[in-house]
Amino acid sequence: MKKCQRIEIVIESPLIDTMVELMREIDAPGYTLISDIRGQGDRGVRWADELSGDTSNSLFIIASEDPTMTQLILDRVRPLLSRSGGVCLVSDAMWLKH
Repeated sequence: MKKCQRIEIVIESPLIDTMVELMREIDAPGYTLISDIRGQGDRGVRWADELSGDTSNSLFIIASEDPTMTQLILDRVRPLLSRSGGVCLVSDAMWLKH
């Protein structure tokens, strides 16, 4: 197993394309996207059950082995979150590479 940083980013679903483009621009190591998640935060409840998806959230999970890449991702995501809200969590993790 290898040490890495686990980055979890919750954003509004309409911003998925923006987030994917951001990941491409910085040549991020990859991501997992989970759509239509629900929960409650400082901007209220997100139900993720409406037809349009305009008020649902999505979760990006990124495993980064490189601290410089982790910081670059955080620097690029911060403005997006400050405009639209969301959450970004970073934690130490172990990566079972195959």
